[in-house]
This record gives sequence, structure tokens and C-alpha cells, in this order.
Amino acid sequence: MSFQPPRPTRAGKHFTAFYSVAEEATAKAEEESWDNEGGHMSSTCGRIVFVPGAELPFTVVLTHDEREETSNAFATMREAEAFVRRNTPVPLARSTLYDRDAD
Repeated sequence: MSFQPPRPTRAGKHFTAFYSVAEEATAKAEEESWDNEGGHMSSTCGRIVFVPGAELPFTVVLTHDEREETSNAFATMREAEAFVRRNTPVPLARSTLYDRDAD
């Protein structure tokens, strides 16, 4: 029995971990077309408000240190939550001082 290299599944196609020039250009264009969300971690906290009957029913209200609150509307709760995660700091670890059994 002799060793035979694996055959390609499609003629002329092979797997690569690198982007082609066309894929890289497309990704760059998509990244540049994203809405400016005001900068990473620009907010101190955020909350989601549900507005029944609105075209975009989930409104994110972001609180800033030295500016007025801003709001952005989204079609789904998932989009609103992702926006809050991207634009607010990660909460600190919870204190376990009070999270223990009673004496």
C-alpha cells in the first residue's frame, strides 16, 4: 500500500487561512460603513427602553460623564444589548462580602 495525497474536493479550490485581496477589500469597506457609535467605552452606563408600537421598539439610552444622555433605536433586543455591551465598560467583579450563608 502506497501513500496517496488527499484529492482536492473541488477542482482548483483549496483551504487557506488568509483572505484574498477581494475578501479583504470587502471586509474593509463593510467596516468603514459602520455607523459611528461615538467611540469605544464612551458611556458610563446604558439602559434599554421598550416602546410599544414604534417602528424600532427598543431604544438604548446611554449615560455619559460630562454630556447629555444619547439614545439609539433598534429593531431587536439582541441588537440593543450588543450596542450596550460595545459602548459601556464591563462591570467590576461582584463583591462576595454579602453573598454568604447567614450565621
